[in-house]
Amino acid sequence: MNWSCLVCLVLLSLVWHCPVIYSSPMTRTPDTGSQIEVDCPSSCVFPPFLNSPSPTNDSEDQVELKMTSRELNPKFYEASRAGQAIQHYINTVHGSPFRLYTVTQVHKARAEDMGESGMKYILEFSVKDIVGESSEGQCSAEVLYPRGETQRPPQVQCSCDGLPRLNTTDKEEAFYQQYSVNTNAVTASSIPDSYGHMEPDMVHFWHLGRLAASFIMLNESNENTLYNMAQVSKIKQLMSEDDQLNFEYEVLLHDMISQEIIRWKLLITWSPARSVKVVESELLPRCRCN
Repeated sequence: MNWSCLVCLVLLSLVWHCPVIYSSPMTRTPDTGSQIEVDCPSSCVFPPFLNSPSPTNDSEDQVELKMTSRELNPKFYEASRAGQAIQHYINTVHGSPFRLYTVTQVHKARAEDMGESGMKYILEFSVKDIVGESSEGQCSAEVLYPRGETQRPPQVQCSCDGLPRLNTTDKEEAFYQQYSVNTNAVTASSIPDSYGHMEPDMVHFWHLGRLAASFIMLNESNENTLYNMAQVSKIKQLMSEDDQLNFEYEVLLHDMISQEIIRWKLLITWSPARSVKVVESELLPRCRCN
């Protein structure tokens, strides 16, 4: 091989590259339509402990798993997302201002393609009441994300072996009595503030907001989202009716995948006998962080 050919080969190798294939989870930009953007409270600066850690994203291993096996690494995005949806579901069923659940660890995860019905995820995991600081309970659940042009919430079926349920009846009744006869309606903002601080008498209102937001986060969840509540930006107590405490909340939700801060206004009711209910919900203009 002469020198001119060798030089041509070297130059060709410098400009010829194989295409790089990325296999990260797809992101979905919320359909905000004609919504305007507004400045967010606290400039979107939230305490680090409020935001769940980002799920592990090993692109090469995810490609291998999807191509060869239905078993999922419990630390991967798919398992984390399904676990978060299950957490929202458990809180909508069993939560209270004095009982708030979190999925502490996913032990096993498996995916099943159900064809036109959607994608099903089967998980075994540990769950804990972080308010009562209970011991962990062991649970299993199935999460089906429906397919179709219309957004539909995931369908969750969950069973637990000894779900930790501390007796909070007395605390709930005392909380209810205190604010059902409260002559000064509760109003507050930025719970917690940008430094993670909240006044002690606001803690249970924060829990109440997280429970109400669980209904929204579960309803809005799909295979391209991972919601966590970031802040109660506003709260206002309304007149009590039908033995229910009524509140208007404005909450900021953080989608860990798109990194969007999404605002919702919620009209909620609560009593120890009827638990938390979201009477009305409204998606507000999305935040513009300064």
